[in-house]
Amino acid sequence: MKFAFRRRISFLLFLSLSFLNSGFAALSNNAGQDDLINSFFKSLYNFSFQKADSVVLVLKDSKIDDITLLIVKANLSWWKLLSGDEVENNLMTCSYCIDESLRLILKSSKRDKNAGLNIIYLYSLKARLENYKGNTLKAVANFFKSITYIQEISESPVADEKVNLVLGMYYYFVDYIKTRHFIFNAVLLPFPQGNREKGLEYLEKCAVSDDEMVNTEANYFLMKIYAYSEKEYPKAFVCSKILVAHHPDNLVYKLEQLKLLLKMQRNEEARLFKSEMIYAIQNSEKINKSQKNHFISQIEDLTSITNK
Repeated sequence: MKFAFRRRISFLLFLSLSFLNSGFAALSNNAGQDDLINSFFKSLYNFSFQKADSVVLVLKDSKIDDITLLIVKANLSWWKLLSGDEVENNLMTCSYCIDESLRLILKSSKRDKNAGLNIIYLYSLKARLENYKGNTLKAVANFFKSITYIQEISESPVADEKVNLVLGMYYYFVDYIKTRHFIFNAVLLPFPQGNREKGLEYLEKCAVSDDEMVNTEANYFLMKIYAYSEKEYPKAFVCSKILVAHHPDNLVYKLEQLKLLLKMQRNEEARLFKSEMIYAIQNSEKINKSQKNHFISQIEDLTSITNK
C-alpha cells in the first residue's frame, strides 16, 4: 500500500513538474536587459551552454537586479543538470540561486505581477530540484507553496501571455488531480477551481504565440499532457516535432520525440531517429564528453527497456 501511494505521488509530481524543464522568469523593466534575457533562454533551448554562460556575464555587467540575475543563473544550472554536466556542482548552484532569490523577493514589501510569477516559478523549480534528489515530501511541499501564489495573479484578468501560460497549466493540473486522485481534493480545496478544458485552451493559444519563450513552454507542456495524462500520442508527437524543428540541437526535446515514436510503436522510425540522434551527439561541438555520455546512456536505456 505504501509503495502504491508513493508511486501515485511520484506520478503526480512528474505531471505537475514536467513543464519546468525550461525557464520561466518574468522579464526585467529594461528593454536592453530583456533582449539579453531572451537571448539567454534561446541559447538554453538550443543547448548552446557556452553562449548562455557568456550572456550571464553580460547581464551581470549590465547592472541587472540581483533577483533576475539569480533566476537566470538557476535556469542555467538546471539545464546543465538535465544535460548531465557537473551534477553535484549544478545541484548546489541551482539550490543556492533559488533560495537566495526567494529570500530577496519575499522580504520585499512591494510585490507586483512579475514578482508573483517569479515566486510561482521558483517554488516550482525548487520542487523539481527536490524531486530530482529523491526528496518526494519536500517536492510536494514546495509544489503546493508555488500554487498558493496563483490566487494573486488569477484574481484579475491580465493581457499577459506568461500569466495565461501559468494559469493554463494550473487550471489543467488541478482539475486533473481532483478528477483522477480524490485523496488530494481536501488539500486543493482552498485553491482556485481547476478546469481541464480551459487549461488546454489557454495552453493551445500560448503554443502559437509570437513570444518564443511562451510558445516553447506551452508546446512542451502540451506534449507532456497529451503523452502522459491524455494518452493522445499523435497530438503529443505534433508538439514534439514543433519543439525539435525550432530547437534541433535540444537533446531533451529529441529524447521526448524518441519516447513518443516508441510509444506509438513506430519502431523503424524510432530506430532511424535513434541512430541519427546518437551520431549528432557524438559529433556535437556544443556539449562535453560527460553530457554526451549522459544522453547516449539515456537513449540506450530507453530502447533496451522497450525491446524487452
